[in-house]
Amino acid sequence: MLTESAFLRNGKPHSQVQKSNAPDFRRPSTSFVPRARALFWEGEEEAQKIEIVEGVVRAVRLLENGNRQILAFYWPGDVVMPTHSTHQQFTAEAVTDCRVIRSRTSGVCRSDEPCGAHQVLADTLTLVMTMSQKNCVARIAWLLLRIRPHLPPDPKRPGALRLQLPRADIADHIGTSLETVCRTLAEFKAKGVIDLPNRKTIKFTDLEGLARISNGRAAD
Repeated sequence: MLTESAFLRNGKPHSQVQKSNAPDFRRPSTSFVPRARALFWEGEEEAQKIEIVEGVVRAVRLLENGNRQILAFYWPGDVVMPTHSTHQQFTAEAVTDCRVIRSRTSGVCRSDEPCGAHQVLADTLTLVMTMSQKNCVARIAWLLLRIRPHLPPDPKRPGALRLQLPRADIADHIGTSLETVCRTLAEFKAKGVIDLPNRKTIKFTDLEGLARISNGRAAD
């Protein structure tokens, strides 16, 4: 006598309860990370790939003098990889409210996979070259052009984008003061290369003029 209910399939009894031998490819669930929360800390053991679904994440190193250096930003679609070493080389923090997908890995990165430290190093080398060759004004223009493709539209203001990076983050990334960033953005607005409907919204009104400033030339 069958202990489970059965029905006939091709003339033979067949249990309704079956186990599939196929691997489970269900996508990991999305988790919410509030603004300013750390996804992981420098020095932690971290064996996860973190895919950014929504929001912005920054890679941060804390300096001995108490200041911070923002090494890179991660945007929707980016994947933060663990490092080849046993401990993380930087802290990953949510700049905005974020939704992420965490996927376990078999320990640290394998040699055939991208490494989180290498990801940040590539961005840091670009940043170092920019800081060594451009003044503060040109650096700010460079960063605005760099982040523009990632900024989401503002549904309330046609043609405007949501400026998701706080001015303090811009300053800490390109190595200048908060006051310089605020003053320079106001100057860009006065020159007509950008518009700032409010502190969290930006319009790029003259990309060529902004590019000239980024290259060290004055806007017309």
